Amino acid sequence: MNGHSTSLRSKLLVAMATIAGFAIVAMLVANFTLGNVGNTISNLASDNLKTAAASARLAEIGQAIRVDVPMLGSARTRFERESALERLEDHFGHLRQLLATGMGKDEAFSGLGGVLAEVEANVLALDRNVARRFVLAKQREEETARLNRLHGDFLLEVDPLLVDAKFNVESALEARAGEGLADNARRSLVEREVRLTEALGRLHASANLAVGMILRGASETDFRLIEQLQGRLAETVDEGDANAALIASNASAITLRQIWDDIALFATEPDNLLDRRLNESGLLAESAQLQEMNASLLEELGNVVAGAVRESGLRSSLASVEINDVLSGWRVFNAFSTAILLLLLLAFSYFFVRGHLFQRLMKVLEAMGRIASGEKGIQVGVSGSDEIGQLADAVRLFRDKSEALDQRARELRQANVSLTSEIERRRQVETELRETQAELVQAAKLAALGQLSAGIAHEFNQPLTAMGSYTHNALRYLERGDIDKGREKLGDIERLIKRLAKTSNHLKTFARRPQDVLVRNDVTEVVANALTLFKERIERQGVALVMEHPPHPVHVMTEPALLEQVLVNLVSNALDATEPVHPARLTIRISETEMLARIEVEDNGEGIAEGLEGKLFDPFFTTKPPGEGLGLGLSISYNVIRDLGGRLELKRREEGGVIATVELFKT
Repeated sequence: MNGHSTSLRSKLLVAMATIAGFAIVAMLVANFTLGNVGNTISNLASDNLKTAAASARLAEIGQAIRVDVPMLGSARTRFERESALERLEDHFGHLRQLLATGMGKDEAFSGLGGVLAEVEANVLALDRNVARRFVLAKQREEETARLNRLHGDFLLEVDPLLVDAKFNVESALEARAGEGLADNARRSLVEREVRLTEALGRLHASANLAVGMILRGASETDFRLIEQLQGRLAETVDEGDANAALIASNASAITLRQIWDDIALFATEPDNLLDRRLNESGLLAESAQLQEMNASLLEELGNVVAGAVRESGLRSSLASVEINDVLSGWRVFNAFSTAILLLLLLAFSYFFVRGHLFQRLMKVLEAMGRIASGEKGIQVGVSGSDEIGQLADAVRLFRDKSEALDQRARELRQANVSLTSEIERRRQVETELRETQAELVQAAKLAALGQLSAGIAHEFNQPLTAMGSYTHNALRYLERGDIDKGREKLGDIERLIKRLAKTSNHLKTFARRPQDVLVRNDVTEVVANALTLFKERIERQGVALVMEHPPHPVHVMTEPALLEQVLVNLVSNALDATEPVHPARLTIRISETEMLARIEVEDNGEGIAEGLEGKLFDPFFTTKPPGEGLGLGLSISYNVIRDLGGRLELKRREEGGVIATVELFKT
């Protein structure tokens, strides 16, 4: 501290010595007085400048910590956490350096060390909190994914069991005494099958309810709501266990009971998903408390800085009072020497105070004001090793830091522009891919129409031939004057024209490009439209067509042209596979569950060769001879059903042939 203040003090002493050389003995006393006053001013200026510089630095670091602590608390990735923690450790290092330079020994900053230790401890606790939340969040994501898979397996298992149970009940009800069953035996059989069906239904409902409550709890942050869900979940699991016990005698339900046991573990095992969600919510609350505590500690740090500034001002006020008292005591004694000293003091004030102190200080203040207003490249035209030179160095450091921050902001804006451009490019590529897929679908539809051209021509030629015959007969009847017979033949011609118009409209609808908007459609109607394109081929090949569907409509959300294209591909493949088979059979089966609509295209053709199951949906893979197929039908159909939110599956029949299954969600 003394080393920094020597330059100004020595200059003041030289000036006082010069004045003392021209003064009388009385002026020696005045010189001594002014020398003490000068020393007091010099020390006060040195202390105040150091306090101001330290306070400005502390305020800058405190603001940086105030910005980075919320970024650490809200970190979503490991990189964000480590970056925020690294910046905070750098800030703490700067604070420790300030304390090591002697600022910690200053009474004005006496409480700074304790506050710094508390802030560091708070940040470390917050970092541990964030690390634990990362672990819990990852576990929650993995457990949620596993639960969804179990739920899907459960639904796939329970639906066939419900169908079998319903069939068993109906079979038991239709059994007759003549078949060897007494009334009591039939009644017992019916009751057992009904109880099994009811237990399966209740277990199905319990599983859906349990999974829903677990997933809801995994996304909640309210303690009370999660605890309420735990209580309701325990009751649901108990009810599900009771129903699972009722179906224990059914050997077909072993897998279903195992899946239910796995789902129930999510609610009953120690440290389950909801328990960890409670812990995660607690960590979130703890993180908020730690951040609030950090804000309070930074406020306390600001109070330390404000107290140092106030104490510096108080010292200045006390020194000013002391100087006034000294000068008042010596005013009478120095009255005689005032004239001469006045001239010397005026010269001293003009050349030293104004030229060396005031003007330099004004330059520093002017530069600070321009930097604060946002101007760039400001030069601080003051140098030296004294206190004002140090203040100028601090202003230059502040200028460099500010310009570096502005440069960083510009770089971030440029990076944001580049990222926006990349996002737009990727969207354009995605649009092009969608357009390419639409073109492939349209090409496949036109190819299918080309393959069906013979049957379509037959559909048009037969009515046209009949229309020629009806027209000839109508003319003959009109020539004979038989108007009623002529009108009857004209009616037959009109029906054939409507039939041709309906076929033409269907072909036009099938050939158009699919729309992006999904609408509610009856699956049975779409299947019937697809089969009209194969009417002539089915008759020509002698294929026995079996159509099974519920008596009521089964609705799904779809684009009818896309779904019809998929069915055309599947039916065409089935007819190709049954060409060498006699008798050939094609079964179209429409069924439904609580959530799904299912379409099955089953044939007794050649089936799927061994080792080809994994390649069926690959683009350009085909088992047909060259020139009879591109291998795109199943690939396009698979992607179309997937885009509609459903599933397409092909399986080999044990007795020969293939079952193609399309599943879509009902509406």
